[in-house]
Amino acid sequence: MPFLEREYLEYISEQIFPGNVPPELQHWTFIQRFHPNNYSLKTTEIAKGLTEMQQDKVGASGINQHIKEVIKKIYRVFRDELAQDGITEQQLGLGNQKGNPGRYTSDTKSPWQIAYQWLWEIKYSRWLQDYIWDKWKQRAQTNVEWIQFCDRPPEYSSRGMRIPQPLPKETIPINTPLSLKINLDSPGSYLLLFNRGLDPQGNTATKYLVTPSQAFAPSYQLVEKSVLIPLQDAMCDYIQFDTVGTEEYIGIVIDKALNLPWLNPHPENPALEWQGKHLEQVWEQLHAQDNWRVFYQDFVIA
Repeated sequence: MPFLEREYLEYISEQIFPGNVPPELQHWTFIQRFHPNNYSLKTTEIAKGLTEMQQDKVGASGINQHIKEVIKKIYRVFRDELAQDGITEQQLGLGNQKGNPGRYTSDTKSPWQIAYQWLWEIKYSRWLQDYIWDKWKQRAQTNVEWIQFCDRPPEYSSRGMRIPQPLPKETIPINTPLSLKINLDSPGSYLLLFNRGLDPQGNTATKYLVTPSQAFAPSYQLVEKSVLIPLQDAMCDYIQFDTVGTEEYIGIVIDKALNLPWLNPHPENPALEWQGKHLEQVWEQLHAQDNWRVFYQDFVIA
């Protein structure tokens, strides 16, 4: 089982079974029934496997009750998220407001399948983007002046853009045309630059891939010690923020370009709004490379 999927199952397990000693059969019912490799298995096969693991016979009625208890716990912990995604208590077979058992009427999906699809097709992507972002942030170098905002330069020279002095770090002004100075002294390497904008409450508001992107940097190979973004051949002339909050940047420097189709900038999608699946693909390819560095910086927009 891939590392990230295993970490995710453990995370969900910790959320729905808080404490040091979770109900053992419910815990293993969750792990086995909601494991991606077991989706096609019949519930009776899951029961047989649990019997072999626990040396305690788990019949059809027993396994169904354990699955229902697991779904109850998933619903209790993630009620608000499920509601936002249109998943109701009745769809999960948890009964009506009087507490009586509900009956799922769909011809295609059972309650555990609905819970499974939500866990792996919706919730997993959200978890991925926070998990990988935080892991990269923990690993990142933060003690170097690798990224700075500058006033937009007034002109281009024949050899490239004249780089102005960086702005003070305390705050970055809103509604002001800006450029982003990248100083990594790694000509020939490639820079993946991810941006995440947070509102004043700390909620994610925006998520953009800055380099490579048609909007800011069609090429993500570093050609000089310092580079000013947007590049001369980008669609945008400057970067501008229209609301207060915090802008986070994670830069990943690699020796070889990654083989990912969405890293090929396209005018119809000037700046990719990245999702958890994009970070997962980068994560997997990075761990197949020997040399890569990660950097982090945040800026207050005011």
